[in-house]
Amino acid sequence: MARRDEWQEQKKLARLLDEWLDSARTFWTATDPVAPSALSGAIRKQRGVKPGVPDTLVWCRYTTPIAIEMKSRVGKCSASQRAVREALLRAGAQRWMCRSANAAMWALRKSGVKFRTVVHAGGTAKRWRQPKLRLSRALTRWRLSHSDAPRAGDGGSVSGRERQRKSKQ
Repeated sequence: MARRDEWQEQKKLARLLDEWLDSARTFWTATDPVAPSALSGAIRKQRGVKPGVPDTLVWCRYTTPIAIEMKSRVGKCSASQRAVREALLRAGAQRWMCRSANAAMWALRKSGVKFRTVVHAGGTAKRWRQPKLRLSRALTRWRLSHSDAPRAGDGGSVSGRERQRKSKQ
């Protein structure tokens, strides 16, 4: 049931993005990294498809890339999703975990994405209005922790545990 709820919110988000994002300045896509079979999964892996890629990716002229992982009310990120989250953050992307389409739209606005104004034939204008959310449960903004920040000359991020393990060797 939770997966079905997540998919419904993803479909709602797709409709909202199509309506409110200005295609002259913004590009978005949904991803579908789940392979329907073992053979399909093996072929995807050979082609470089990575497990754990967020559900929606957004590029906007005004911001750094934005990744949105949709989750149901009780959903949690898998190990591969957490690994991709850290890689995206190190690469400079913004990463959000959202529990509803409206929370995802809130995250995009918070990230600096500008929504368009829809002007109808009669001349009336419609602007995005942010619905009220219980933000503590609706979305989570992931940031790169200080200990995971890349250091000059190390070729990337090293966690505190990895540094301890290396120092003991």
